[in-house]
Amino acid sequence: MKKNKAINLSILVVVLAMFFLFLNRIINFIVNVEWFKEIGYLSIYFTKLVAMVKLIFPIFIICFLCIWFYYKSLKIGIMKYKKVIEVNKNKDKLQKKIIIFFDIIISLVFSYSFSSIYWYRILQFTNSVPFNVKDPILHLDVSFYIFKLPLIQSVYNAAISLIIFLTFLTFLIYIMLNLKDKISKGRNFKRNFKIEFNKIDFKSGLTRFAGKQLAILSGFIMICIAFGYFLKSVNLVYSENGVAFGAGYTDAKVSFLFYKIIFIVSIISSIVIFLSVLKSKIKPILVCAVVIVVLIIGESAVSTFVQNFIVKSNQKTLEQQYIQNDIDYTRKAFNIENVDAKPFEVKDTLTQNDVKNNMDTINNIKINSYEPTLEFYNQVQIIRYYYNFNDIDVDRYNINGKFTQIFIGAREINSNSIDPNTWQNKHLIYTHGYGVVMNKVNSVTSEGQPNFVIKDMPPQNSTNIKIDNPRIYFGESTDDYAIVNTKMNEFDYPKGSDNATNKYESNSGIKMNFINKVIFSLYNKNANFLLSRDIKSESKILINRNIKDRVKKIAPFLNYDSDPYIVVSGDKLYWILDGYTESDKYPYSQPQNGINYIRNSFKVVVNALDGSTNFYIVDKNDPIVKSYSKIFPGLFKSEDSLPSDIKQHFRYPEDLFNIQCNVIGKYHVTDPGVFYNGEDVWEIAKNQKQVNGTKDAMKSPYVVMKLPGQKKEEMILIQYLNMRNKDNMAGLFGARMDGDNYGKMVLYKFPPEKTVYSPYLFKQKLNQDTTISQQLSLWNKDGSKVQFGDTIIVPINKSLLYVEPVYLRASGKDSIPEMKRVIVSYGDKMIISQNIDTAIEQIFNYNQDDETEKNLNQSSDTNSGNKTQKLKQAKDLYNKAIDAQKNGEWSQYGNYIQDLGKLIDELNSK
Repeated sequence: MKKNKAINLSILVVVLAMFFLFLNRIINFIVNVEWFKEIGYLSIYFTKLVAMVKLIFPIFIICFLCIWFYYKSLKIGIMKYKKVIEVNKNKDKLQKKIIIFFDIIISLVFSYSFSSIYWYRILQFTNSVPFNVKDPILHLDVSFYIFKLPLIQSVYNAAISLIIFLTFLTFLIYIMLNLKDKISKGRNFKRNFKIEFNKIDFKSGLTRFAGKQLAILSGFIMICIAFGYFLKSVNLVYSENGVAFGAGYTDAKVSFLFYKIIFIVSIISSIVIFLSVLKSKIKPILVCAVVIVVLIIGESAVSTFVQNFIVKSNQKTLEQQYIQNDIDYTRKAFNIENVDAKPFEVKDTLTQNDVKNNMDTINNIKINSYEPTLEFYNQVQIIRYYYNFNDIDVDRYNINGKFTQIFIGAREINSNSIDPNTWQNKHLIYTHGYGVVMNKVNSVTSEGQPNFVIKDMPPQNSTNIKIDNPRIYFGESTDDYAIVNTKMNEFDYPKGSDNATNKYESNSGIKMNFINKVIFSLYNKNANFLLSRDIKSESKILINRNIKDRVKKIAPFLNYDSDPYIVVSGDKLYWILDGYTESDKYPYSQPQNGINYIRNSFKVVVNALDGSTNFYIVDKNDPIVKSYSKIFPGLFKSEDSLPSDIKQHFRYPEDLFNIQCNVIGKYHVTDPGVFYNGEDVWEIAKNQKQVNGTKDAMKSPYVVMKLPGQKKEEMILIQYLNMRNKDNMAGLFGARMDGDNYGKMVLYKFPPEKTVYSPYLFKQKLNQDTTISQQLSLWNKDGSKVQFGDTIIVPINKSLLYVEPVYLRASGKDSIPEMKRVIVSYGDKMIISQNIDTAIEQIFNYNQDDETEKNLNQSSDTNSGNKTQKLKQAKDLYNKAIDAQKNGEWSQYGNYIQDLGKLIDELNSK
């Protein structure tokens, strides 16, 4: 009785110890189930668990039986080897229990480890989707390499490890049995061990002990060698031995042939060695081993000879077919095979009529730059210190009937800045951000600051864009949980001496009943969930509010863009996050950043108010996303179910575009001969952000322009490409994104025999302009600093228009950069002016060779004369203000600035 109680008590202690040991995991599991259920993706969460369970049981049984039967066979071998066996039933029972216990533990650990590592690869293997593209060596569909090869390679490596382990174990047991009864204990242990070890009969004794086991293992080793060379044949499509990526001439003609021979010889050798081990014959084993070693050395020697003495002297001809494979497959893998490449002759023959016909493009040229604008947002528009703008995004909207490019930023709550930073303030009161700020990219105020069309709290909106509920509960930097619908009012925004408050108006969140209070107290290790009197049974907790973390938690097996962007659609705020399907197993494709296949196959849309998250397939031709759809039914929705207004704000992702820019720098060449010569390789253009600053790679800008040959303006992501190690611009690469043109790519190739100014050369040109460089030098001292904005190069007809915003920043920690001038260059003309319109007018007054243009100018002489006179007055007032500032006459400075402001208002009203 006492014994039973002791056993029961021991079991209870073990159970309790296991419970507390795994308590965190249990709580995490419960919270995950609650959360995935609340957002409607519980089936996705259980896909992995169900797949693992389905694998664990059969693998556990197979592993358990293999170990058990291997143990039984070894035991029989031991009995045969010893000849005289001591019979002890109690000892045998104990031994059997110990073996079963360790068998269960090993099988359980192995089955769990295998299932947790390979569950997805197995699902991918069984849910593969054909690419309908075959490799040129083995003529296997690309789907074999993407979906099946990773699992095959993994299982092969695991099998090799297991066979080596079992072989080592067999030898170890045999040696231990031999030495057990022969080595006497004492001071001469080392000498006796060496003597008895040398006496071990590894030929007949080992065969008698474990002949069948070794025969089977030896046969499997040879089969593994054969299969290894099959895998080496398959992996030739990733070879880097030739001048291009993938199998070259030597790989295809020599290595591939040897691999096939070694494969066949290894299969035959597995049978020979199996029989030889059973019969204790060494010679056939040695012969097989020698033949295989000779073939392996022969492959290396012949390959080296062919490569050095045949291929190298005829490389351009012999490798041509394989270079073409590299070009074709890399272009397919990175989705640049259908780029619309066109020659672009820079003739600089624009007329005023051309300028008129492209005024929408010119009016949308971006003069606000990303970094100064974000800095201005965070200094002027946060309103209170506990708000921040994590990012601003460029987009396009139809504002008051006009297609307009804008910057938009979400005003998010910064919970770390709340003071006092109490639990109640952080999680119950300051629960959300409030509103967006929007400004046009093509205009600034008279002070050179962003021209806001939506600003402040409550929002002041001068557009036709409506936002019913501007609250942001889910965002880029919203990292903490929030408890809503409590007895406390949630802070909205400051309203005079009072605060505007709010109650959460959505159904999202996990209800805070008593059980959930306990669970979240343990989950967050915080007793306030149970102690707070403000949390009601109707209250809800919002978790995983960071949109990047949110989508990664729902689908961690997918890849996402680094820059989510916020849009206003249907009077609501949404976040859009681009998603990618990637692989490093596409045959013949040159890797970039560790991958050699990528598609922007889906987009994620997250509601900023309620956190509802939807995955939409936007590339129905991508086999990888089709495979994901089969593995995770219910995860993806069709793009057709997405509101058209949200689709109008889709952007081509910058991360993907940057990869494609790097690829097209080399793979815009489709002729294998030119590719081999390496004479036409490009790189991303470099630029300077400051006068005499360092050269850095250009960031790809989103611009609105009318492409040559097109009828209307559209938003395009562009990049300027230079000749490698040179500053001469060789091409302009762009990705379209409006309507049916989403994902279409254009490439304008500039004539190589002509110098086309890159952004950096343009900077050098403006530094050499005496008027401009003198003005920049005057500004770039005495406590102020000149900064350049985003260089924009616009192709119009057969000409290029260069635009460079110039910012001036005063000294001081909290100074705000202001856009003071715009430099516009066309042909050999360069103008610095207060705005683009004035610069364009000055430049193209030099090209008035059209009679109609002359008449137009003559009819506007009076207005032009008045305007010129007022501009001179403005310049005089500006110079006087600067002199007063230098002399410390601040009252006079204020009067001059006030008069200057009135004069500018008069000019703007005309």
